[in-house]
Amino acid sequence: MDRLSHLYTCLEAEKAADVASMSSLTSSLTPKQLASRGLAIVNLTLASLRTGFGGKLVATLEPDVSISPEITGGNDIRTGDLIKIIKNKTSKDDKAVEAVVLKSTKAKIEVALDENFDATDSLDGVRLHVVKLANNATYRRMEFALKDMLRMKEQEMSDLMRVCVDKETISDHKDDPNLQLYNTALNPSQVEAVQHSVGSAQVTVVHGPPGTGKTHTLVEIIRQLVQKKGQRVLVCGPSNISVDTLLERLHPHFNGNQLLRIGHPARLLEANLQHSLDIVSKTCDSGQIVKDVQVNIDQQLRKISKTKSGREKYAMYKEIGMLRKEFKERQKKVVADLLLQAKVVCATLHGTGDSCLKDVQFDTIIIDEISQSLEPQCWIPISRYPSAQKLIIAGDNQQLPPTVKCEQSKIKKQLELTLFDHLVGNYDNIRRLLKVQYRMHDAIMQFPSQELYGGQLVAHSSVARHTLADLPHVTEDYETTTPVVWIDTQGDDFYEQEDESGKLNPSRLNDSEAYLVRRHVGKLLDLGVLESEIGVITPYSAQASLIRSLIHPTNPAVEVATVDSFQGREKEAVILSLVRSNENHEIGFLGEYRRLNVAMTRPRRHLCVVGNMETLARGSDFTQAWAKHGEDNDDIEFPSLDEVIELQQ
Repeated sequence: MDRLSHLYTCLEAEKAADVASMSSLTSSLTPKQLASRGLAIVNLTLASLRTGFGGKLVATLEPDVSISPEITGGNDIRTGDLIKIIKNKTSKDDKAVEAVVLKSTKAKIEVALDENFDATDSLDGVRLHVVKLANNATYRRMEFALKDMLRMKEQEMSDLMRVCVDKETISDHKDDPNLQLYNTALNPSQVEAVQHSVGSAQVTVVHGPPGTGKTHTLVEIIRQLVQKKGQRVLVCGPSNISVDTLLERLHPHFNGNQLLRIGHPARLLEANLQHSLDIVSKTCDSGQIVKDVQVNIDQQLRKISKTKSGREKYAMYKEIGMLRKEFKERQKKVVADLLLQAKVVCATLHGTGDSCLKDVQFDTIIIDEISQSLEPQCWIPISRYPSAQKLIIAGDNQQLPPTVKCEQSKIKKQLELTLFDHLVGNYDNIRRLLKVQYRMHDAIMQFPSQELYGGQLVAHSSVARHTLADLPHVTEDYETTTPVVWIDTQGDDFYEQEDESGKLNPSRLNDSEAYLVRRHVGKLLDLGVLESEIGVITPYSAQASLIRSLIHPTNPAVEVATVDSFQGREKEAVILSLVRSNENHEIGFLGEYRRLNVAMTRPRRHLCVVGNMETLARGSDFTQAWAKHGEDNDDIEFPSLDEVIELQQ
């Protein structure tokens, strides 16, 4: 339990760093300045109020057309973010209204207002601004989970809890060699992972390197547990996309309301809306009664907007309050009945703490993308569902760890250690590695396999030799038949620069590399590769912005992104701009080998690395090994400064 206590201390430090960072900005900058940094949306008006899930008031805010026809700012405000709504002109008595973003477009933003919102303090008829806040709700659930575990006596814990806090050994596995598979196309390492997971032990780790079919494996595991063993399974992950990816694959195998998704519909992929608890609870037979109450509330809200008398408004809001209470009670009953029918419930790790799941019992908890999850997040479902006797976690600890904002090295190091790392380090024989990858050409795969996965990865025959030239619309040439090419900028004046745009977080760029990237993209396009098949990635946001400015005016569908935002994605061709090139051979972000692993495993058929190989060769052990592998095995081009100058003209 000392470990959980230390974890709680680290979480508090992370929360403080997050809140302090956001607070210093919101207190020192005006809404307009915050908007220029993507942290606020200015000049809005209240368009409407309606009743949302759980009886919450949902406000629709639209741009003040007298100032702008479109929303201004808010590039970093996304669905699920906590925000505050402030009036353009405030008095001493005015209080900021907190809300959660449900949907944001160029035309409008929908937010669920805090339950403490006093509706009599109208937002109508005034100009409004929206400012992003640090989301304390996420921290509160993590804190509660850790506190709950720390309060428990050992005898009160389930076997699974005791295993996760190192108080019990894992029971022997009973793999079933005669297991009848639903998906007979699984390869031997996937089958072994399924057998191991369905066995009787409390914890299993499915280690899925890039492109190895982790999602297919998890779908088979879930079907075995639910459809053969009759279990109820909770499926979760750190983000909405991690949950929705799995949900989409589960959809064909479960009927009706056997499969439910917790979370606001605006955060879900469109294909998964039919499983949204919010939507199902409104469209099912018993939900019609609830809908009648909702219609009544919305009618009252529309009347209020036309009423000028303060006394009449007060009376109407009082009636709305009573109707909302009735709405909540009726909806709670509908939701409880639906959850009792469900065999698989999907939610983010944060969402597993939702009050609607309070009385639901699960037999197995599955956490996907475990290596992107802070360990305290994982304790939300583990602590909340003591009925669960099995935990199956899936991910890859050789890819990027969860994002940690606290700069204190000890705390950062502790929080970047995931539950995957802890359990694998503590228990033998709980991990099963998926060994066949279905994405990369063998030449692209070789270095990460040897360096990070013990040389155990094998490229499936369908991808082992595929190149861009094999695509029907692509012309065969040097660029389209070469799986890996380096454009080495060492030995000439291709140095990096500091980003001087005045942004909040300093970044780096390399304009020479950017022009070389544009040239290579142009070559691929001329040979028939589609814009949508090409991705350009770089560790630095400033470099991504520079490359976009060079490529997007003529080729807007070529995706340009940071490495971190591209995790979990793939493209037929990927150009990687490394940026770092300096006299001191400092490599910065490139020193994080997991970031480079993500970068080099995104392409299917073609990887082009643009960077200074000498800088890599004098960097970390990993970059040294990568540079040597490139020199020994890959094609290398050496552009001259004259070529780059010509490209810039």
